[in-house]
Amino acid sequence: MTGRYVIGQQQSYPGVNLFGCRLRMISSDAFRVTAAIIPEQGETVAASFGPLGNLSGIVERQLEDGFLVAIEQDDAGRDKLNARITAFSERLWTGALDRRADRRFMPRNPRTVISRPDNWSQPCLILDCSTVGAAVSAAFLPAIGEVVTIGKVTAEVVRLFDVGFAIRFFEPQDADEIEALLEAPDEWSAMVRRAFPAGAGG
Repeated sequence: MTGRYVIGQQQSYPGVNLFGCRLRMISSDAFRVTAAIIPEQGETVAASFGPLGNLSGIVERQLEDGFLVAIEQDDAGRDKLNARITAFSERLWTGALDRRADRRFMPRNPRTVISRPDNWSQPCLILDCSTVGAAVSAAFLPAIGEVVTIGKVTAEVVRLFDVGFAIRFFEPQDADEIEALLEAPDEWSAMVRRAFPAGAGG
């Protein structure tokens, strides 16, 4: 499930402290997300996940691809969240999806790298994608028409929205290869693993 999060308690600004994320795990006490921008441990985060509602808490641990938040709420709030989690889980369809038949989907490894022609690069999160384009969240908002590369695929920015921007690939991509092409280069992934070794962050 995709969502959005704000770092800190200031007013939210897209590309500054408001970003998209992907929910990986949730309980009544904590949630884990994959995200492009990883807050500092102990920082306040407010997040929103559609049918699960608005949640806030403190970053308990930084992870290689995101972070874990300890939810701050009273017993009544915990009971309500448990009920929402249960209701959402019951609605989920658990059958395997044929990605090639879906127009848009969320890649298995959504955290990758975005770069510009001048070799500038930074982490980003793919919110969803297809064979012709993707929705991306990062710590900057490019100009419409700007050329960027996501992983190994070059594209043009065609639209801005509240937690990111949409890109259109210059050439349609093969449905069986698109996920691998959008992944971060090996050297960038290795650098991230060195920054977040197993067991780091508490």
